[in-house]
Amino acid sequence: MPTPPADAFSPAAFRRKWWMPSGHLETASALAEKNKIDYLKQIVNTPDDDPILLCWLRGQPKKPAVVIFHGLEGCAQSHTVRTLAAYFSKLGWTVAAPHFRSCGIMNRHPRAYHAADNADVLWMLKFLCASLKREKVFAVGVSLGGNALIKCLDSHRDAPVIAAAAVSAPLNLPAAAKRLSKGTPHLVYGRHFVKLLREKVRKKAARHPALGGKKFQKIRTIGDFDRAYTAPVHGFASAEEYWQAGSAENSLLRMKTPLICINAQNDPFVPAATLPKTASEKVMLCRPKHGGHGAFTGAPQNWLGDTVRGFFAAQHNA
Repeated sequence: MPTPPADAFSPAAFRRKWWMPSGHLETASALAEKNKIDYLKQIVNTPDDDPILLCWLRGQPKKPAVVIFHGLEGCAQSHTVRTLAAYFSKLGWTVAAPHFRSCGIMNRHPRAYHAADNADVLWMLKFLCASLKREKVFAVGVSLGGNALIKCLDSHRDAPVIAAAAVSAPLNLPAAAKRLSKGTPHLVYGRHFVKLLREKVRKKAARHPALGGKKFQKIRTIGDFDRAYTAPVHGFASAEEYWQAGSAENSLLRMKTPLICINAQNDPFVPAATLPKTASEKVMLCRPKHGGHGAFTGAPQNWLGDTVRGFFAAQHNA
């Protein structure tokens, strides 16, 4: 049976809460939530012997499985991951929320993760399918994890994914890096990310002295970090080359896997003007006016889960 076109599904309109008049407030309120999910946890080693943390919610045997990839310096307890994990778990689905290298537990190698790291995403998907005894799974990527998932599906057409969703992915990385490196987005979010990333590099330097030194002490912005660490450690000639490789906007034009790409127009991380306006027929571009960065707390109450689930169901009887 041929796959239905992406526009076979029509998401409901999203309405933000009246007392959240900006994307900043929507995002901040979501980040402030402290509720946690009691996941089953497992540490597994990658093919190059690096430990990563997997979090699970066991579902019903005959129900589908969904893999959810977190964003920059996120984890299985991040708001959007937690929201979707709880939603699908209530439906009886098995949920897997793998952590990228160095998140949840510190890894052994200098490398960590990045927006173009489709090799690790592919390995995780195949490992999880084997562990669950499934031929294919559904997949969701949040923020930077959305970019990595899209790049994986574009680069590896044999990835074991039935249909996918990218939530608040910074599809144009140069624009997102610039946005988070100045003004209010830098003061509210960028500095927080940089603090976490600098501390991670400091810990890594204890095992890998080459990661120490003055250039890391001078990191002040996301752009600085990508120039000093992300690009050189992961084999890119410059931050600009990394941003180009990690930007998923061009991959949308070639996408063969059914994908819904959800980006709020008031996302404080992602300039609305830079969001792509065209994609392959397999891609649905969902652009609600509000929602912030991965927040979508409003009405309908489960809008994000309903939208992702509805798209999956339109592509496959899930």
